[in-house]
Amino acid sequence: MANPVDPNESGSGASAGRDFHQDGQFVAGRDTHIGTMSIHYHQGDGPRSRGPATGLRRGLTTFIGRTRQRENLRDLLDYQRNPFPLVNVLNGPGCGKTSLAIQVAQDVASGYPGGQLFLELSQAGLPELDASEALFRLLLQLGLPENRIPESLPGRIEVFHAELRKPTLLLLDSVTSVRQVMELLPNRPDCGVLMTSRRSFSELEGIREMDLGSMPDDEARALLETRIGADRVAAEPDAAGRIVQLCGGLPLALHMAGAQLTKPANKRLPLSRFADRLAAKRLDLLKTDHLDLRTSFSISHQELSPQAARHFRLLSLIAVPDFGTALAVAVDGTAAGEDTLAELLNTHLIEPVDQDRGRFHDLVKVFAQERAEAEESNVEQEAALDRALAWAVDTVTHWGRNIGVDGRRTADDAAYEVALRELDTEHRVLMALARQAAATGRDDVPWRVVSHLAGYFEIRGDWSDWLEGAELAIESASNLADPVALGVARHMRSWPLRQNRRLTEAIEESVAALALLRPVSAAEVQCADVLSHLGTLYRETHRYDEAERCLNQAAEIFRAVADPHGEGLVLRTLGHVQFWRRDLDGADATLTRAISLLHDVGDQAAQAWTHNNLCSVRGAQWRYEDAEHHHREALRIFQRIEHRQGQAWAHNHLGRILRQYGRISEAIEHNRQALALFTEIGDLYGQGWALAHLGAAGQDVEALQEAQRIFAAMDVPEEDGLGTSLLWQGHVQRDPALLEEAIGHFEVVGSLLGQGNALRERADLERRCGDDRAAARSYEDALAFLRRAADPYGEALALLGLAEIDPATGHAAAAEAIFTRLGLNRP
Repeated sequence: MANPVDPNESGSGASAGRDFHQDGQFVAGRDTHIGTMSIHYHQGDGPRSRGPATGLRRGLTTFIGRTRQRENLRDLLDYQRNPFPLVNVLNGPGCGKTSLAIQVAQDVASGYPGGQLFLELSQAGLPELDASEALFRLLLQLGLPENRIPESLPGRIEVFHAELRKPTLLLLDSVTSVRQVMELLPNRPDCGVLMTSRRSFSELEGIREMDLGSMPDDEARALLETRIGADRVAAEPDAAGRIVQLCGGLPLALHMAGAQLTKPANKRLPLSRFADRLAAKRLDLLKTDHLDLRTSFSISHQELSPQAARHFRLLSLIAVPDFGTALAVAVDGTAAGEDTLAELLNTHLIEPVDQDRGRFHDLVKVFAQERAEAEESNVEQEAALDRALAWAVDTVTHWGRNIGVDGRRTADDAAYEVALRELDTEHRVLMALARQAAATGRDDVPWRVVSHLAGYFEIRGDWSDWLEGAELAIESASNLADPVALGVARHMRSWPLRQNRRLTEAIEESVAALALLRPVSAAEVQCADVLSHLGTLYRETHRYDEAERCLNQAAEIFRAVADPHGEGLVLRTLGHVQFWRRDLDGADATLTRAISLLHDVGDQAAQAWTHNNLCSVRGAQWRYEDAEHHHREALRIFQRIEHRQGQAWAHNHLGRILRQYGRISEAIEHNRQALALFTEIGDLYGQGWALAHLGAAGQDVEALQEAQRIFAAMDVPEEDGLGTSLLWQGHVQRDPALLEEAIGHFEVVGSLLGQGNALRERADLERRCGDDRAAARSYEDALAFLRRAADPYGEALALLGLAEIDPATGHAAAAEAIFTRLGLNRP
């Protein structure tokens, strides 16, 4: 094998061996040995070898991971299938590009009998190789004596092509530009070129590129095992996983962590303690005597244009998981923002996430923040964050308004859909910015951001983020000493508390919000919104008198300020209260009026909830076709706006109505769909009711008992749900004790319907046991409740029971008349 000249000799000034040690280690942050194998260029004056040229030799350790990428690269370098193979392995610093390329070169060595040539085209602190010098070194590797190498570039190109007499592979490492390689490309279809770079060279005709990225966790863990021993990793698997995570899957970082852990002082150090140190020191710990991750990152940073380097530093100060073009440009604050972002993506200092989105690798971000602290003034750092937060407020205000705030949604379908998609992408970023605003004392931002995200959180059923955001908003609004901001924030917190069934806290927040807003004359509408929501909370805790009082006050305010939208939202809830109090005619009229108002203002979501409520009312009135119509309208709207909770309740209500008409298989299917949706969004209250109706339809005791467990565990036990599930369990198991327990729960919430049906079931059991006197009393008691509850079907069943005891009373005829009026056959 021929060897390059000594770098101290005269001639071309070649310095191919400039960063090599005899042990194969590299300086200046090179990651070539990660894999791991060594590369050596040898010096000598012997006769030229006619054997295959090679700049590679196998190292002392085994290459780990990248199995799929190795296979793909071998295929791409198969010149019989891909003539003139030209491949670029690219990504940011430290990801093991060179190691992979060397391993693949070894893998395909038998297919390239002319040999393998290795050339490093750039290195930190030294000028990049130009084409003439690069060809000089390649010709030396091919065994050509220095005195036979032409001085001119055209001459070197001609000789280089002539010397490629057999299939040969060129491994060009650390390529920085197309101009470096254009003159190095072989003119034979059976010669391959494998490059590594931090940039894409898609402009080269026929090039195939592989974006390497970080190692998967399993491969990264295996690499750590090879460095420190499998037994050590197995003894502390969680700590090992944390080290892998802190290294971000970068092979170079994992190698350095392994090197630190195998030093004599650290060989017995628990991995958990090392992980703690690594979390605190990061880049300070990720280095060895010859390698430094920070230096590796510096190479890319120094290659940036001044404008892109500034953008890189400022962008790292924004505490977001990823970012789109709009935010990145806002942070830059100059007209060149899009161009500099493209430069950062092209150099892989920013990782592409999706179309028009990017993110920092964790370790790259640490480096960028260090550079920002060193090179950017405090004024410039603060201004960058202010620009990011201004973007957040403007963006969330626009999109949030199109989804709806505080239950008000009036955007057309197209605007709504765009807003929903945008917030699907950006809501995590916006929440992160709200957190950063709070942490840096910018207290006017969090409550504005979160208040405009509320409608999105409701649609998506994202209760935990909603609650976290509301609590953040309260903390920041408290610092402002602004009663309106604090009142809005506390009102906002009551919404996710309600969805999490923490109803006592939700009521407390709404009452506190009302106390803050009422003294402010300009906050009249906000007061009405809080009263409307408080009415909903009182309804759900079966405090119907208080619910009606709050709702009527809210309706008066909305009428006084000529706000038909607000009035429609109030009537939607008021009609539901009337339904629960069994004022079915009143509920029908109120909800019909609500739909009219909400239709006029274009609030489709609120219309859907009102249709849902009317479905229940018409079902209770035994107007099945009308009930099904309202169900279909509700479900159609909820599906169009992707409101999963609304879809779940629509299915649940229709399932209950289908059950009362004896269409059991259909009822079960709707209740199952409801249960699946409630489970998906984590709505335990909805799950409880879906299980109760599913258990009732399918006579499923386990489902009924699970419903009871859910209802009993709530902050305010759901007494009506407990009574309903116990009633049906008592019916299935013919257990009078369960029916008595059910009656007790119904009495707590004053459920006329529940008490009436439980008494009727008890009467049926008493009659079956031959106690006609007790049964007759229970039937009479049931009739009183069922008539007040306007339940003609239950009334007819109780009359039939009395007729069984005394056929001469005429109760059977009365029951038949009811069944005929309802259009039902006698059961």
